[in-house]
Amino acid sequence: MFLGNFTHTIDSKGRLSIPVRFRETINGDSNGIVYLTTELDPCLVVYTVKEWSLLQEKIKNLPVMNKGVKEYRRLLYSRASECSLDKQGRILIPQKLRDHAGLDGDTYVIGNNNKIEIWKPERWDLIEAQAEEGLEEIQEELANLGL
Repeated sequence: MFLGNFTHTIDSKGRLSIPVRFRETINGDSNGIVYLTTELDPCLVVYTVKEWSLLQEKIKNLPVMNKGVKEYRRLLYSRASECSLDKQGRILIPQKLRDHAGLDGDTYVIGNNNKIEIWKPERWDLIEAQAEEGLEEIQEELANLGL
């Protein structure tokens, strides 16, 4: 499980150090291999091999002729990249993905249960502020879902 918010810096070669706590899970679940891609938010998402496989099974069961599903699959897979942690615990983020998420220099590396999200700090701060402002609506929605 990935928990917490860490500030790390992408170096001039596009490498990002993964927090030690997260590396332990990555090394245990997938021998240092992760899948890096985008989802619907303006950030990057990192999955272990185990979690990537679980996601693939869920996606396989979605209706392939549904327009939203087709677009989601296209974006997810066309932007996906298999990465390995180097000896210093870093991953190389392809330029196209860095551009998509607006990443350069400082980043937030955020644990989100079964995945890691990599955010441009200003974007994350905005998302977090919006969530704080909508706590009442979020609480209501979660109650409707049984949480």
